[in-house]
Amino acid sequence: MIVAKGYWIKQATIPNTDLFIEYIQTVVPWLLSVGGIIIAKDIKQNSDVNEWDGGQLGVIVEFESRKAAQKAFDSEVFQEYIQINGLESDLSLSIFG
Repeated sequence: MIVAKGYWIKQATIPNTDLFIEYIQTVVPWLLSVGGIIIAKDIKQNSDVNEWDGGQLGVIVEFESRKAAQKAFDSEVFQEYIQINGLESDLSLSIFG
C-alpha cells in the first residue's frame, strides 16, 4: 500500500529581526528532526532594507504522511513555541495529504 505524503502550507507574520532569526534557528531544525522537509519557501519583507523589519514567511513542508504532518502540528513542542512567541494569531497553517 502506498501512503500519500502529507504537507504543511504555512504562512507566518514575523514582526522583528530577533523573532525571525529565532524562528529560523529553532523551527527549521525541529521540522527536520520530526521528518519534515521544506520543499518551498517565500519571504516577503515589509520594506527593502537589508535587515529584517517584519514581514511574512511562507513555507511548504513535506512529511511522510498526513498523519505525520498532523502529529508534528499537534506536538507539544510546536504548540508551545507558537504560544510562547505569540504567533497563534499570525500563523496560517493548512495540512493536506
